Amino acid sequence: MTARTDPLVPGQRPSPPPVHSEATRYLCVAAHTDERFAERVLDEVLGDELRAVAPSVGFDVSPVLRHCLVARHRRRRRDLRLLVFGGLAVLLAPLWTLLVIGAMRVGTSLTPFRPTRERMLGPLLGMIVVALSALVLLIQFHLVTVVESSPAGWLVGRPWLALPAGIAAFLALAIHLHGTRWLLLTRLRRDRFLATAPDEVSLPSRYADRLAAVDEAQHGNVTVYGGYVPFVGHGTPVAGWSFALPIRPAEHVTGLSRPEPAPFTVLELIDHVRGRLASLDAGLGADRLAGLTLEDRVFVGGHLLTGDHRLLPDQERAPRQRFTPEEIRQVAANPQGAARHYLCALVPSWGAEVVAGTFLHFSTDGKLLYLECARTVLEPPRWAYHEVDRLTDWMSARQLVQMLAVATDRLVPTAVGAAGRLLTDLGHALRHRARQARLRRLAREDLGYDHGARVGVRELATGTDYHNYFQVLDAAKHLKVVERHVLAAIVDFLDERGLDTAEFRSRQTMILNQGIVQTGGLSVVGNQAVGSGARAEQHGQPPPAGGGERPRPV
Repeated sequence: MTARTDPLVPGQRPSPPPVHSEATRYLCVAAHTDERFAERVLDEVLGDELRAVAPSVGFDVSPVLRHCLVARHRRRRRDLRLLVFGGLAVLLAPLWTLLVIGAMRVGTSLTPFRPTRERMLGPLLGMIVVALSALVLLIQFHLVTVVESSPAGWLVGRPWLALPAGIAAFLALAIHLHGTRWLLLTRLRRDRFLATAPDEVSLPSRYADRLAAVDEAQHGNVTVYGGYVPFVGHGTPVAGWSFALPIRPAEHVTGLSRPEPAPFTVLELIDHVRGRLASLDAGLGADRLAGLTLEDRVFVGGHLLTGDHRLLPDQERAPRQRFTPEEIRQVAANPQGAARHYLCALVPSWGAEVVAGTFLHFSTDGKLLYLECARTVLEPPRWAYHEVDRLTDWMSARQLVQMLAVATDRLVPTAVGAAGRLLTDLGHALRHRARQARLRRLAREDLGYDHGARVGVRELATGTDYHNYFQVLDAAKHLKVVERHVLAAIVDFLDERGLDTAEFRSRQTMILNQGIVQTGGLSVVGNQAVGSGARAEQHGQPPPAGGGERPRPV
């Protein structure tokens, strides 16, 4: 059976990532409220200019990157102020400053004094205790008579001069927190979302070319992945299925002539399944999947690009991430190389916070038809990022106390680490060009250099839990609806061509029923257990590294 020559879908382009989706907004929030997330994003996407970009699933990565750069700039200004005021306090009164730091660490570590949204008294008492401790230490040092010319005079110093420096450091951190709140309130709350980063910060020129390349690459139809799992950027893999089906004529009534089965190609099967799934977006009823995105995507390992001038024309540059329809057709019809074609069905829900992905791969040698269905679920961003939607236009006394308590709680660790962060950032900025030159040299000398994306930005922001019960159910429903229609489309396709479907129908029944097993008072749905003393185990699919236990729709 030979492949036909017309492309899969002429001129097909994947739908552009939603700039104003809830997922985009929460990732922009994460840039300003989660320093670790912001730095990891910048390192993964901008730190290596030879690395491919993971696909943007349900969000737009460009505004997220710009917000991360703005957040880094704001944190540098904060750290610089803390370094100046903190260093001044240490120079003026080293011993007093160290004792106050110790008192603050003890005072803020007590559970009743921790800043919370629900209680105002605890944080208020915590700040009072810290202030009184500093005042008592100041008075004690003032009463102690120390000869300034003695060796210990410099150690005591002048605490009454160091106190204003300490207060200035506290105010600098509090002002930074208030500025973050104002930015979230005016630009990132649901009713005021502006995807563009604030104009007050000029982005570093060294990132201009990379930002433009990333913006183009996220719209591509080729995923160049690093590591083992190809579906980088699409979330956590969940149970799928695959099998090989013999291609033979259908059985007919004895005595009647058996008609020759109509030949077919893999491309025809892909088109047929795509057409069936496309009807789900425009259809009516329980099976309608609003927002369903269908795209032909090619996956290839980042260390397997050498010699493929379609994707890597220059070893010292990032790979291309867009194939023409003709190139996609060639990969789909001949899946023997490193590049593999998948028909991707992505169903977003909850403002694209949850995305259920189904990846279909078909191939044949004329005697066997190989069918594969891989599935992923992109879980919602961490719950802490949703706090932005609780911000009010005015700041109540409770919220003010909470913000000041947070400043008190974070002052010591933030100020102590300021010098190290500034030196690290300075080193990265000075060594940026040298680092890129070193990476280009490594790529030139190593033909197996891995250009693949290691992790998606969405995956860096994913929490370990769903936010409510219905998010799990919606993801499971979308996977099941797509699966049912895929199986039905394959049966129809084989029947229309006079091919035997008995074995496939048996496997279809097994696939559709494998997710539900009733045992007494315990129901097991896929790898989820519901009931008294419930427990579900899944074999053959290892849990994702670094993630906690979570329900997974199957």
